[in-house]
Amino acid sequence: MEKQVNARLDELKPVRKIRSNGRSLTGRLTVATGPGVAFESSLERDWLICLDFNPQVKLILEQPFTVTYETEGCTQRYTPDVLAQYDDVDGLTPIIVYEVKLLEDLRKSWSKYRKRFSAAVSFCRERDWRFKIVTEKHIRTPFLENAKFLRTYKRSPVQQLYRDQLLYSLKALGPATPQSLLAFSYLQFESKMAALPELWRMVATGELGAELSKPLTMSSPIWMPK
Repeated sequence: MEKQVNARLDELKPVRKIRSNGRSLTGRLTVATGPGVAFESSLERDWLICLDFNPQVKLILEQPFTVTYETEGCTQRYTPDVLAQYDDVDGLTPIIVYEVKLLEDLRKSWSKYRKRFSAAVSFCRERDWRFKIVTEKHIRTPFLENAKFLRTYKRSPVQQLYRDQLLYSLKALGPATPQSLLAFSYLQFESKMAALPELWRMVATGELGAELSKPLTMSSPIWMPK
């Protein structure tokens, strides 16, 4: 395991394969940072969507390492759910290891989980990483809903004519909303609807700024990033 951890992060491989268990949702999520990432619950999938849509995340790896710990005289093994490498911005720890759990499960089984999480914290501290537990309270937020909506547009091809017109209009308008920007840019309803996918693509890629921690609507503020 030590050899794996000391390798370059982009060369690491999952230490455990996620297999269908018939009890929870499993699958693979296509991500922008590399090959598809496996998940073994709908909550894990949703967290991967959040990570994938975060522009500061450079790499996502599921099942990144295994630690051992002692409990009641027996050696146990524990593998966290996902590792994310971030851009080093504003003092943010570049590597965070996440365990994804339902809040009810954490409360009910904390005594069982405590030692394994403590072992993971120690493992991460030795490498200047962070270990963090995330629950549905952190994950199932307006940001997740926005990410689910926008990620389909993020990989869409640029529609250059619409892009140029929208940027020109926004420079003239200043901060606007999707509704007001389309109204300023086009007279015909059909033209507004044709330009809308490009507007969402620009929001998804960060060409247009928006507050994604709040529900995104046609009345949401949008602006030119600095």
